[in-house]
Amino acid sequence: MSPADTPSGADNLILLDDLHARYDGRPPRRQRLAALVAGTDVLDAMAERASRERLPAQASAARMAVARRRRHLPAALAMADPWLFRLTCALRDARDAIDPCQRS
Repeated sequence: MSPADTPSGADNLILLDDLHARYDGRPPRRQRLAALVAGTDVLDAMAERASRERLPAQASAARMAVARRRRHLPAALAMADPWLFRLTCALRDARDAIDPCQRS
């Protein structure tokens, strides 16, 4: 988006006023956020960036939780532990969601 294509604060207020005029109650959250940031494209880009920044921290936290849980379990009980299984699945999901170019 070039600076000429970027709506001003006044344009955002007009979009927000139009949105409020279309609904009797509170407008849906996604439409309200899109009106505040000048469109769904910008909102989607912001959500994707937030997800990319959150996933490595989420994977790290899951990795630490797995190590902590495994350290407190005897080897014979580790394979049958449902909590360790859930943590391992959370770690796998976070790692799978991270872009391969982003992994360190």
